Amino acid sequence: MELTPLCWQILLLSTLVYCSLGQGGGSSEVQVVGPADPVVALAGDDIILPCSLEPSVSAEDMAVEWTRLNLKAENVHLYRQGRDSNEDQHPSYRGRTSMFHEELKNGNVSLKLNRVTLSDAGSYRCFIPTLTSQVKNTTVQLFVGAVSQPVISIVGTKDWGVVLKCESGGWFPEPGMDWLDSSGTILPADGPPERHRDSEDRYTVRRHVTVDQTDTNRFTCRVHQTELNHLKETEIHVPDDVFPKSQVGLIIGLIAAAVAVLAASAGVYWWRKHTEKLRREFEEEEKKKFREQMEEVKKKLEELLEQRVMNLGKDSEERVKKLREDFDEKVSGLLTC
Repeated sequence: MELTPLCWQILLLSTLVYCSLGQGGGSSEVQVVGPADPVVALAGDDIILPCSLEPSVSAEDMAVEWTRLNLKAENVHLYRQGRDSNEDQHPSYRGRTSMFHEELKNGNVSLKLNRVTLSDAGSYRCFIPTLTSQVKNTTVQLFVGAVSQPVISIVGTKDWGVVLKCESGGWFPEPGMDWLDSSGTILPADGPPERHRDSEDRYTVRRHVTVDQTDTNRFTCRVHQTELNHLKETEIHVPDDVFPKSQVGLIIGLIAAAVAVLAASAGVYWWRKHTEKLRREFEEEEKKKFREQMEEVKKKLEELLEQRVMNLGKDSEERVKKLREDFDEKVSGLLTC
């Protein structure tokens, strides 16, 4: 079937009108837009819950309602007729919420929440009821955690090592805990972490480790929270004198003591033996001197006897001979002592 020129004109006009209406509708469709990812905060922080209009149009004359989506919706912040209107605001948010009034003309309807608490965690709805579009609201997820600095203490000694304890309280959600040496290597702990949950849903964790003496004696306790992507570390230096004396040192000490005892015993033995030798040498020397003296005395006595024999004459030779024999016998007896 062949179209007439009039049909072609009608078809072309219809197409132009359709395209024109489609482009016009797209440009006037204002939507409420929020963040793609949750807002993560630590207890005590001041945070911003993002919310804006796209395309950017002024929201100064619009109504903006921020509510928390619990089992029962809680009014967090209300802006209407060009001002904040928080008469029906939930008591837990009183004095902690505000909007950026100077940014309303740019379509920024974000909410600032000061001093967030663990109980603030949840889903928040940014709603603009006066919009004519279908997308009048968006949801912002708030995740609140809590951390604290770990504390390390020395518990005592075990075998040849030192027992350390790490403790950290006030965490949420439940954290993990590891011990590391000075090079960052995770140490085998003395069992799994001990955990306690208080009435405010905060966790206290503690963990023990037994460490041996190293070149640095520096050890680190690390507490980490994966949901928050947050960690806290504390380092400790253990003095050398805290460690028990090593077994090698004890053995060396015992060996040194044994060597000292043996050396002393050998010294006493050598001294006694040397003293005995000196005593014998002294006695031999004295005996030698005595013999020499006796020989000298014998010689003088013999000379004296010779003189006496010459004076006595021949009739006394027998008596002198007898006297000489007695004398020689006594002198020989003395010399053999």
